[in-house]
Amino acid sequence: MEVQLCDLSDNIHWKLSTSDRFSAKSMYSDLIDTGPIPRFLHIWNIKVPLRIKIFMWFVHKGVILTKDNLIKRNWVGSSRCCYCAR
Repeated sequence: MEVQLCDLSDNIHWKLSTSDRFSAKSMYSDLIDTGPIPRFLHIWNIKVPLRIKIFMWFVHKGVILTKDNLIKRNWVGSSRCCYCAR
């Protein structure tokens, strides 16, 4: 394998979004995307703190108690978004 070095600066690209920048939306979309191959396997191989891995696992399994999940469990609170009031 041949390596070529140059004086240019390194660039970081986030492959999960079209803008090449990290967004929580793109990461969340990737986590909940359930295709024929179990996508959760990569969660345990990345180098992040364990609490983040566990949170990502919960997101993948759909057990985070967001309002949409609370409503599915017959929650009696308001179903309106506290940010956009929809």
